[in-house]
Amino acid sequence: MESRVVITGYGCLTAAGHDVTATWASMTSGSSGIEQVTSWDSSSWRSAIAGEIKDYNPRKLVADRKLLKVITRQDVIGLNAVDQAMAHSGLPEYRAALGDDCESLNDRTGIFVGSPGNKYHHQHDYLTALASASGDQAAFGSAAMDEVHPMWLLRTLPNNVLAYAGIRYGFKGANENITAHGISGAQAILEACRYLRDGTIDRAIVVGYDSAIEAEALAYYSSVGLLSAESIKPFDANRDGTVLGEGAGCLILETPQAAEQRAAIVYGEVLGGSVVSESQGVLSIREDGDGVRRAVQSALRNSRLKPQDIGMITAHANGTGVSDASEARAYLEMFGSQAVPVTGFKWSLGHTIAASGVIESILTLLCLREGWMPGISTLKELAPECAGLSVSTSKQKTSSKLGLVVCRSFASLNSAIVLSAHDG
Repeated sequence: MESRVVITGYGCLTAAGHDVTATWASMTSGSSGIEQVTSWDSSSWRSAIAGEIKDYNPRKLVADRKLLKVITRQDVIGLNAVDQAMAHSGLPEYRAALGDDCESLNDRTGIFVGSPGNKYHHQHDYLTALASASGDQAAFGSAAMDEVHPMWLLRTLPNNVLAYAGIRYGFKGANENITAHGISGAQAILEACRYLRDGTIDRAIVVGYDSAIEAEALAYYSSVGLLSAESIKPFDANRDGTVLGEGAGCLILETPQAAEQRAAIVYGEVLGGSVVSESQGVLSIREDGDGVRRAVQSALRNSRLKPQDIGMITAHANGTGVSDASEARAYLEMFGSQAVPVTGFKWSLGHTIAASGVIESILTLLCLREGWMPGISTLKELAPECAGLSVSTSKQKTSSKLGLVVCRSFASLNSAIVLSAHDG
């Protein structure tokens, strides 16, 4: 990738904290945001833990009260992450100083979103009408017209965050809304980089968001054997599944020229990345780590780097048996035993699905800037199939300012992003 893409701002909202500082402080202290779900009655459930945002108050997260009537919980946290990143970047002040000359900035600023799409509970408004119709489609249509809120469709649009972020800030440039399960956020980052490198835009707002804590999600994930009833224990001999979570992250990306023009602080760069498929199936994962290995190889190749250049790996590390084992195998083959320190963040945040690529990129950038990364507090005994992997319960030093972020998804998709940190 010839042209550079720099990072000039970031923000996030997670189960571990309402902003980047709080999330980082919680994680580095070894704390987990995973607890019993409280946003719905989970008292009778055998397994109802999740990475749920604490003290959720939409009026404190989104200032526009009228907007709250036409967006959902996941939209709220996505828009809050955008507001945080914009404030951190200093872009609003710069644009205000331009006065009437700001239209060029608006036209050449894009928005790229990793979206979760709709949730199961969004269909609840129709359940009463379905029950009363007893299979009669005409009766169902009539009842739905009377009972379903007329704003239902607008509230459940999968591109609400993209649309309302653009409306709030007046950005009119290239945009994409990507729904690809666990790699949504990562793919949004890479798509934004493509437009920036092509010269189509000068700046991009990249946000990934999700709220995977509804009852239906926990029931369905549990039914296919993916959830733990206790915690996420990545690479551990006794790992027994993942835990779902909610959260949002946002990155402000710019060309170096655009960042220099406004004297922005540059925190790091996106050097390259890749998305590949194993072509296996919805829930299938190749045990040999083929998808992770090819994604990493491709990301390094288009970043013009070698494996020995990488100073840390943020693994997908979701705590499921085959995923952790195949991921470890890929890293050992690519980087060698004990060569690169490895960590993961889902043990503290839960698996935030569409948001994970952006949130974990932000945390990786912080690790690279600090020169160390937090350990995995839930790791007790390294699994034999992960032996040789440089993971720890304690913090580890990063061996360079270059890091790798890996995400995986249903339908056997894998992504890898290479980041570098600046000292600014």
